[in-house]
Amino acid sequence: MHTEYGTPLDDAQFLAELTCLFAEASSVDSEAGGLARILDVSMRAVGGHRGFLALVNHHTGVLTVAEVAGPDWTEEGRWLRLHLAQETNRGITGHVALTGVPYVCHDVSRDPYYLPFFDDVGSEIAVPIMGGGRHPRGVINIERPDLGAFGEESKSRLMAVAQAAATLLGVQRFRARERALIEIGMNLTTTLDVEPLVRKVVDVSAEALHYEDCSVFLLDEQTDTLVLRATRSALAERVGVATYRVGEGLTGWVAEHGQPVRTTSVTSDPRWRGLHLEFPAEEIGAFLAVPILSRGKGLGVLRVLRRASHAPWFDAQFTESDERILSTIASQLGAAVENARSYQKLVRSERMAAWGELSARSAHMIGNRAFALKGDLNELRHLLAELPQSRTHDELVSVAASMGRGIERLEEILREFRDFVLATHIVRSPSDINAIVREAVQETFPKRSPVTLSMELAEGLPAIPGDAGKLKRAFAELVENALDAGAYAIRVEVESGGRRLIPSTNIHRASRSPYALPHHLHRCCRLGVLRRPQTQERCRWLGARHLCGGCVRAAVLHG
Repeated sequence: MHTEYGTPLDDAQFLAELTCLFAEASSVDSEAGGLARILDVSMRAVGGHRGFLALVNHHTGVLTVAEVAGPDWTEEGRWLRLHLAQETNRGITGHVALTGVPYVCHDVSRDPYYLPFFDDVGSEIAVPIMGGGRHPRGVINIERPDLGAFGEESKSRLMAVAQAAATLLGVQRFRARERALIEIGMNLTTTLDVEPLVRKVVDVSAEALHYEDCSVFLLDEQTDTLVLRATRSALAERVGVATYRVGEGLTGWVAEHGQPVRTTSVTSDPRWRGLHLEFPAEEIGAFLAVPILSRGKGLGVLRVLRRASHAPWFDAQFTESDERILSTIASQLGAAVENARSYQKLVRSERMAAWGELSARSAHMIGNRAFALKGDLNELRHLLAELPQSRTHDELVSVAASMGRGIERLEEILREFRDFVLATHIVRSPSDINAIVREAVQETFPKRSPVTLSMELAEGLPAIPGDAGKLKRAFAELVENALDAGAYAIRVEVESGGRRLIPSTNIHRASRSPYALPHHLHRCCRLGVLRRPQTQERCRWLGARHLCGGCVRAAVLHG
């Protein structure tokens, strides 16, 4: 069954239908239902006999018939695919899709573009459905048996209907993105585990927002590197392994500068390094990466890629709208990651407090028994001193000595317990980080040493809330460890109000062949990379400490 068409609508009827189409475009639930309605009005607007509405896939270069109207359509015809890459010089529909210009054919038998499909076609008209980009999003094609059936009025009417179709497709795309944002938001608020959270973001972003590949890199605060945490590509085998230094490549640049990168020519970009690719570089048609931020602090990078189109006249570039939507997702993800990490820190803090309380109770009870045992041992020694010498006497003295050593070891364990309890209690007060570093170095660094010490301290640093005693002990231990391990630099970083301030203590060894250092290290970078004249050498982290709620970080660097 099909609807009979023939006589075009009069002007009043057409305007009424067109008004309804635009109203329905913003309220229809189904894209398919809306497109069927668009084609129906198109047929009646020009008195069409047969017609179809096709949508363009800009990534594959294929024009897909979405809706049909009129007689003689078969299942094969309904699923007709027009391969535009093979129809550059033929096919009215393909011609309109490629040029974006309406086309009126008065006599198909004499038209250079016409491709016969039905035997009863005399004239044909096709108009593009234009979207927000440079290329059509689809084509409306109407046929009639008689010659010269379509004129300028028919073209004007179908162009107006095509505008309604473009509105419908735009609204549907907006709703798809809205649903994706809602779904992501709901998942971000229901989990405090970072790993499933980023996997959900990758899945929803790629499927609902039509990105071919999507990857999430999160900043590792210990090493200052971006670590791959989730992806839909072949990189899945390298989750947790693939890393970028901050500032390395396009992805690292986004993390360093906190700004998005959107390009269609990655290999010609001077920042490009070609590391950790979702697919080969020559297949990348578009690249978009945005920073993951929370309260102005960089937490990672969310990036998406599209393959180059098989049809060279279609570009796969990301739009400003794509960038805005991805930045919104990254913002949601940043807040969720920050919440999850804060929760994990709280859990660790609670566990430490619980262990501290348990240690305090244990130390108290064991201390009481140890004190009693010590008293009994002293009494035993007093009795042994009054007994005459004998073999048995000597054996008892040996046992008493062994018991004494055991009690001493028990007291050492108790001291460790008490130190642990004290370590879980931090007394914060305004502290001068430069003064603490100076005191730690003065008390720890040997007066006579083959190692030369130089301190480069940033002046004018604000006071930080911290436990000065524990900070000094931590810095002193780092200096000792650096000397023992042969390290040549210690860096201390302080974060204040989202701004990173860096005083650095550089320890220079006089001669460390083959790593002999110049008199000055030119600068100590964020990644623990020491830059020398014409050289750059990665450093590995010998140890790191997070103190006072994460406001201070110290690291020992080694070549």
